[in-house]
Amino acid sequence: MKTKILILLTLLAKFTFAQFQGPIPAITSSYGSDGILPVSVTNLTNDHYSTIDISIFYPTGTNSPIPTIFYSHAYGGNDTTRQSDLLHHIASKGYAVVFVPYKTIGVTIPERYLTLFDGFVKSAEMLPTIIDTSRIGFYGHSFGGGATPQISYRLFTEKNWGVNGKFIYCSAPWYSFELGSTNLDNFPTDCNMLTLLYDNDETNDHRMGMDIFNNIAIDDSIKDCIIVKSDTISGYIYEANHNLPTQNFGNNEFDALDYYVPFRLLDALADYTFTGNQTAKDIALGNGSSSQTDMGGQLKELIITNNPSPIYSETIYQFPCSSATNERQAFCQDIVGIDDRILIKDKINVYPNPTTGILKININFEYTTSKVSVYNIVGDRLLLINDNLELNIQSLPSGTYYINIMIDNKIEIKKVVKIE
Repeated sequence: MKTKILILLTLLAKFTFAQFQGPIPAITSSYGSDGILPVSVTNLTNDHYSTIDISIFYPTGTNSPIPTIFYSHAYGGNDTTRQSDLLHHIASKGYAVVFVPYKTIGVTIPERYLTLFDGFVKSAEMLPTIIDTSRIGFYGHSFGGGATPQISYRLFTEKNWGVNGKFIYCSAPWYSFELGSTNLDNFPTDCNMLTLLYDNDETNDHRMGMDIFNNIAIDDSIKDCIIVKSDTISGYIYEANHNLPTQNFGNNEFDALDYYVPFRLLDALADYTFTGNQTAKDIALGNGSSSQTDMGGQLKELIITNNPSPIYSETIYQFPCSSATNERQAFCQDIVGIDDRILIKDKINVYPNPTTGILKININFEYTTSKVSVYNIVGDRLLLINDNLELNIQSLPSGTYYINIMIDNKIEIKKVVKIE
């Protein structure tokens, strides 16, 4: 019988870093800043992808188990050079990070999930003096963000990982598979959670991330859904699109948005999860606290919600929630957006439309509370009022706006045109 030899290679990691862009400097202290620890990497053979090794990044000299973050990359992002800044950042802050490449061509989705699961398990078994499976986090982007709930659930429940601290961080998630009918209902309730959605993401429908966030059995006190806005500073465009963290897609650019969003939030989430630091919780899971939403006083503040619902039509996305590919497409009807808010469509009227500025809302059924928001066509919320069915938008320029009307637990969106 031919014996397969496992090769371990440990060395000081050499990284190819992206070029920093934009007028706003990187964060240089506290959460979001790069750590001071030198970083090493150990490679293990990948049982499901023999041509690309599993890589484990960790602080040089580590000789006892440390908290570990298991990273699931985006579709096609299996080259560690495209992840250099992110992987180095995590390890330089004192954590181990496990990177498991999976095939994207010629394999099924279950086979990709198995590659990630088995790679994570193998890394923990082979490196017990580095990886502490009692303190773990799962971070996934795009395909990896959709895979994170199922893979983390299996490791929490089958392997009893995370008994001393656990989190999941789902960034711009694609479709989630293999969750069954009860996994989200039975998800460990002591798991901290962040869902990151990027306002200008036209790849993955926000409804996918919102579906998992809204249906997972984690209490609102330890989970937040965060929406990141694009911005322009001194002519430089900070794009909150599917490419965050930007180097993930090999465009060789990196900017302050990467530091203030994936780096800062991940740092704080990990610190709170593993140490209980309340300052860290206020940043990562602050439920809209000023510490959480602040982007250095220059970039647009983050939008935080525990009740996410989209304002964009599914038609703008390359991968809409209601696609037949999505095993959870039946749940899309509960994630209602501009194109599918039909529950009370014929029972609410907004008039006059077009309007010169004064709008009235007529509701043809009994209700208890109302909340009305006004959004522009790029999704910026311009106005929010409670229990008032008359709106004054005279100060807004002419154009198209969306009126988001929440009546008790029912929602309707009306499109109005403002004229002079």
